Amino acid sequence: MPVNVIPPESSEIKTLREKTDAHIDAYASRMIEMSDWMYHHPESAFLEFKAFEMLTKELEGFGFQVEEGVTGLPPEFDHLKTAGGLTPDYDGPSGLPTAFRAKYKGKTESPVFGIVVEYDALRGNPPFHGCQHNMQGPAGLGAAVALARVLEDNDIPGSVWVIGTPAEEVGPMTKAAQAEAGYFDGVDFIVRSHGNMGNTEEVNHTERSPGGFSNRGLRQMLYTFHGKSAHAQRPWKGLSALDAVMLLFHGMEMLREHSEPQFRFHGVITNGGVAPNIVPDLAEAPIWIRHLRDETPLGSVSPRKAGEMIDAKVEQLDNIARGAALATGTTLDIDYVGKGIPAISVSALNDIAFQYAVEYGGINILERALPKHYEETGYVSLRAPGTRISVAFEGIPIEPGHSQLRADQTLTPEAHKSLILIAKVMAALGLRLLMDPEQREAVRKEFSMWKEKYNE
Repeated sequence: MPVNVIPPESSEIKTLREKTDAHIDAYASRMIEMSDWMYHHPESAFLEFKAFEMLTKELEGFGFQVEEGVTGLPPEFDHLKTAGGLTPDYDGPSGLPTAFRAKYKGKTESPVFGIVVEYDALRGNPPFHGCQHNMQGPAGLGAAVALARVLEDNDIPGSVWVIGTPAEEVGPMTKAAQAEAGYFDGVDFIVRSHGNMGNTEEVNHTERSPGGFSNRGLRQMLYTFHGKSAHAQRPWKGLSALDAVMLLFHGMEMLREHSEPQFRFHGVITNGGVAPNIVPDLAEAPIWIRHLRDETPLGSVSPRKAGEMIDAKVEQLDNIARGAALATGTTLDIDYVGKGIPAISVSALNDIAFQYAVEYGGINILERALPKHYEETGYVSLRAPGTRISVAFEGIPIEPGHSQLRADQTLTPEAHKSLILIAKVMAALGLRLLMDPEQREAVRKEFSMWKEKYNE
């Protein structure tokens, strides 16, 4: 396939991009240091206080104005945090204290290029960066710091924002909450990275992607059953909440068999009792349902239809839970923790990212037939056109996602090299959008078209 998919950049942009690359090269050792530090000091969702402090202090040192936390969150947000995975004994600040928005203004406020970064580790004992979020912050900062320097030194209009989005790996979906609270208002274009290594489900490649709807839906629920304690020697005097959860999982397996192939059901029992000789009076099961219809051709299902399909599946699971409670004489509480919706993919933006990914060394170049997602929530993709940078590089083996092997990869020389190159791809994308009005207009025009079609 051709790799020159956008008009050549002007000589001015090319010269400035070389300067941007030089700034990133000069900052490379610090980027690697931050990534390795987060690997060795992982913090799980809502608890990323050390990573938050490191990233924000770093940005402040380069002249970024940092805003901490999020205002305008729904009143039930703290309850949903506990339902979604935050430990009940948490006694820290409410809301999203580890979220941040760091702004650097050039000659003018607009246009605004936003870089989204994540920094939470997967839950575990101890937590670990099996989704490589330790790389995202340093890569984003490398791109942002270099762009800020070039804007300042060359009197270029526009701004660079770095937007910190904590707790991606649990519910409630924080990016959705931030988007609904207006946190992304004012951003014209958004980019994020997500590691660079292939996993067991996808080939390690660099791909060009079309525009359209990436139909990934997600619903996050917590099912809590309340029973009655009794001595396990006389269990008929109690009502087992654990029995109800076990019936729920059995019913979910039956539902899984009779669900379309694109559905995924994930669930665990986080509270199933305290001792074998006590009938459990409380049992909890967080369960997620995913709808992965972005692996089908464009137009096969609309975002509206995808939402209807996953909502119907949630209703079926709710009814299974209600039946389990009825069968065991227990009572049931359902918390609807988080909701993800399909995202908009913009080919005009994907093409710019693809062009630079190839130029900076991406391998296994492919033409993807399907729109790709760039935000798990979809809510962010409705606020501004965005894309995700994920580039395949030589020498990086394919390992399963959410594994210790994936975390360990981030310490390798190959990963350190890719960290720098991903920062350069993001910075090149940002520079092109800030300086090329024709490319900006093409992206905005296509984004408006897809947004109008979103609810058809």
